Amino acid sequence: MKVKKTSIPADSLTHRCRPCHYSDAYVCEFQSENPVGADDILVAFRTDMPGWIKALFRLRNILVRPFGLRGSNKQESTGRESVESTLRDGGSYHGVKVSDKSPAETVLQLDDKHLRAYISVYVESSDGHRYSAFVITLVQFKYWLGYAYFYTIYPFHHLIVKAMFGYVIKKRILS
Repeated sequence: MKVKKTSIPADSLTHRCRPCHYSDAYVCEFQSENPVGADDILVAFRTDMPGWIKALFRLRNILVRPFGLRGSNKQESTGRESVESTLRDGGSYHGVKVSDKSPAETVLQLDDKHLRAYISVYVESSDGHRYSAFVITLVQFKYWLGYAYFYTIYPFHHLIVKAMFGYVIKKRILS
């Protein structure tokens, strides 16, 4: 099981979120005897992460506070049940809302005064046991501070997305 960079699937709902200034996609292929959907992966993403990633988010929150940017990482304080019901029902919580949804994909929208980001999980199944799961990120900058912020965290973005995606699939979906 390996997480690798790929292109955004042609039928992804994220194409509706364009134009954007930045986009990427990662895929992880795996087998599971249990059904796996986009919401299962997103719930794990939003409620569970390795300690070193939590520490990086806390550092980021401290660094962006003087600029008036949203810095709280509500994943740590939001209960799994609350996140799960919100994602499955298509609602919103703590500045994150479900902007689009299909049986194969859930798209989250995060708005701040400096940028708008979309994070999507898209899951394809070839035979009910073999899965290709995609994590897709799109970013629209609202003004120069969004650009400056994103390209400051850009080197960490790839590292964190790949690490969290692998962690979630291995430790939470397949365990």
